[in-house]
Parts: sequence; structure tokens; C-alpha cells
Amino acid sequence: MMIRLDAARYEPFLWQESIELKEDEKRDLELLEASPVRCQGSLTFTAPDFLLHAELRYEQTVACNRCLKPVAQQVEGAIDLVLVERSRKREATADEQLEAQELGLVEVEGGVFDSRPLVVEQVELSLPMKPLCRDDCKGLCPQCGEDRNVGRCGCVHESVDPRWAALAKLKEPRAGGAG
Repeated sequence: MMIRLDAARYEPFLWQESIELKEDEKRDLELLEASPVRCQGSLTFTAPDFLLHAELRYEQTVACNRCLKPVAQQVEGAIDLVLVERSRKREATADEQLEAQELGLVEVEGGVFDSRPLVVEQVELSLPMKPLCRDDCKGLCPQCGEDRNVGRCGCVHESVDPRWAALAKLKEPRAGGAG
């Protein structure tokens, strides 16, 4: 949704929309599925900038990091940002340091704020690093691909550490030598 910043100059602008992620956005974020992102918030003029407060709610399905089963999650989050019109923003000198109060600034071009990129970014930031279907997920067998949560596979698993392989050769009897 495109929000005109001047519409909120005198009264808070109440913002409510539902954003459907495109298939390529879901693929890029490695989402199996995502419900529309419900956004609700307000845009308030705080002279000379604008304060955006929003709450996001949606459901996402990601693949378990170990067994690849779908994991559905309910996501809720809040955003608090200061929107600054680009024409007003001054250029920082090389000697200036980024202060903590400047971390939540978003530049807006031409007095119009497009909420879609911000919402997609928030969805990306809320993705779990290593989603698990359950805490004790055993994952897939690296040899045959069977799900270890269902049962044992027929593969023979030798637990030989490859770093010790050279020492294991010293234990082997030599060919033609006395033992």
C-alpha cells in the first residue's frame, strides 16, 4: 500500500492492510507456505518526521532443518520506525557516528511510503534460523534418506572418525611381515 505522508500531518493515519506474499518472495525466503500478512498500525506526524507503529500477524510454514517436514508457526511482531522525507534528510559527515536514535530511520522518496518492502523485510527477519518440527528431531539418514523419527533404516553406520584413519592403519597387520 502506498501511504502519502502528508495525509497524516494533523491527525494520526490509521493503517490496515493485508499483504499477500508473491510466489517468488516465498521461494526466496524458503517458505513452504504463508498466509496473508495482516498489518495494523498508525502513522503519526511528529514534526518534522513521521512515527510508524505497526503490528503484523500471519502464519508461515517452513521446512524442519533436520527432517524437512513442514513446520507451521504463528508469527506476531511489532515495528516502530521513524519515516524521514529524503528531501529533508541531511548528509552525514565522515566524522559523525551513527547514534542509537538514528537506527530506526527509513528514508521516504517523494512523500510516499510503500509498505510492501518493509513488510517483506519483517517476514524475512522473523524466519527462524534452524526451524525444528520438535526439539528431539533425529533428522534424515545421510546414506539412504530415511526419516530417523519413524524408525531405524537398514544402513550400516560406522562411527569412525576420519581424522583417526591414519592411526587405524598402524593397527593393521603388515603384509608379508611377522605379526
